[in-house]
Amino acid sequence: MSNKKTANKKQNSNSKSTNSKSGSSFDRFRQNRPVDIVNTLYLVFMTSIFSLYMHNKYFDITGSRGKIFSSVTIVYAVLLIMSVILEIFMIRYYQPELEIKDLFYKDSKVVAMPELWAVLFVVANVFAWFMSPNKQGSWDGSTGRFMGLAFIIVLVLAFILLARETLIAFPVLISLFVVSSFVYFIAILQHFGNDPFALREKVVEKQKQMFITTFGNINTYGSYIAVVLPVMVALFIFSKKLWVKVLSGISIVIAGMGIIPAKSDNVYLGVGVAFIVLFYIAVWYKRFTEYVFSVLLMGIGLLIMAFLNSALKGSQKHINGIAEIVENPKIMGLFVFAIIVVLIVVLVFRTVSYEQYKNIQGKPLLICITIIGVLASIVVIVLGVRSGNELFVFNDDWGTYRGYIWRRSFDVFKNGSSMQKLFGHGNETIALNMQQYYDEMVSITGKKYDNSHCEFLQYLVTTGIFGVITYYGMAAASFIYIGKRMKCDAIAIACLAGAIGYLTQALVNLNQPITTPYYFVILAAGIGYIRYRDQGYGRFADESAED
Repeated sequence: MSNKKTANKKQNSNSKSTNSKSGSSFDRFRQNRPVDIVNTLYLVFMTSIFSLYMHNKYFDITGSRGKIFSSVTIVYAVLLIMSVILEIFMIRYYQPELEIKDLFYKDSKVVAMPELWAVLFVVANVFAWFMSPNKQGSWDGSTGRFMGLAFIIVLVLAFILLARETLIAFPVLISLFVVSSFVYFIAILQHFGNDPFALREKVVEKQKQMFITTFGNINTYGSYIAVVLPVMVALFIFSKKLWVKVLSGISIVIAGMGIIPAKSDNVYLGVGVAFIVLFYIAVWYKRFTEYVFSVLLMGIGLLIMAFLNSALKGSQKHINGIAEIVENPKIMGLFVFAIIVVLIVVLVFRTVSYEQYKNIQGKPLLICITIIGVLASIVVIVLGVRSGNELFVFNDDWGTYRGYIWRRSFDVFKNGSSMQKLFGHGNETIALNMQQYYDEMVSITGKKYDNSHCEFLQYLVTTGIFGVITYYGMAAASFIYIGKRMKCDAIAIACLAGAIGYLTQALVNLNQPITTPYYFVILAAGIGYIRYRDQGYGRFADESAED
């Protein structure tokens, strides 16, 4: 691998040659290629307009967000393909000695390529579509949350195009910071009864607290935080640029304040697992001090919101589980105080003996912490089950009736034919399959379900074992790809952390066109960014370029 990268750098340095035909210089590794501009514009769209777009406020947000994503992604695909063709023609004209195969970067075995698994995921969804009794509903997703075959194809198209090579430039980071801060502020204002854009105006009173900011359902908003907050934490810990650290640090505090209005445990699950992964990466790269500081910043945001929530009597509806803990000013005050103490100890130790501080951060420490963490988790689970705490008692009521829909979703899978187990019942067919339990479902939950509220079960029922293997195979291949090549690069690690945050929270949440596209885009952008960097494009032509 190192020899290949060296060859790429040599090829880069030799590419700035004068063409004998035209007498002009041409550098195919130059900055601001048409391909780079198109990719940047698409990522700016995803971090800005896509996060804010509404057609009829909350009433059609799922469908309208899906439509704008599909429309813009198709336009993006056309423009990118045109840009790639133009680039190939220019390279073939100015550097005819290069073969076509030299223009397409391949840095892993075919079976390990994330794009292969993404394509197989589409194939699984095609098979699921053939299994569906309602072909139209499974195509456009109208029988569920608009995650039909057509939308899956668009998601994977975006994934494949971005994964080829992607520049993640400062306009994207600025866009993400500004828009996410705006989203959090709207959520905070609505939490305290203010609705500056009248988004809840026509929502019936009993459902108003279920909808928030520009993301609709509180669980969907929680999944947005689970993506963006880990991204900002990673940038804060690993970036070498002061302005990135400042903006990401501010964003972490604001995001901490925006967590309580989400009123959903999925955000704590996603953010929590992302923080655990970032802890391992931070220790591996000797960045423990920065990691502790990031935890403190999030704690400060939570503490501020806990005090405001207590003083201003914020919305308490749907606050349960972990939210009951983090909204307690005393508990959060103790948490922040403990983190400050840890930070002071670490800073003193780092000042007194910097070499020891660095040396202690390594594999032995991570192994010890892993063992302690596993044992502590076992103790917590045992004590939780014995105490009868609601978090540890799984029944139909668990997780606001997730226990029920999970049980019945698995029953649908279990009772299906061999072909249905393998290829699923069809895209977005949960509502159809739950008809057999309709009376029971309404009497127990008071709701009608069209989604399993767990991505694993959702894909297991709708796309079968083949769909689950390819979906999580795509995730595994992508995580391994980024993990092997991240090299303490803030942007690569940020993409990995954001994707992990989404995938984890999705275990207790549903897939939909509002935040699921972030997962595909950020995962692909992380892969594409590494390929852009390792080939030496743009500012990476200089090996000393910083993140």
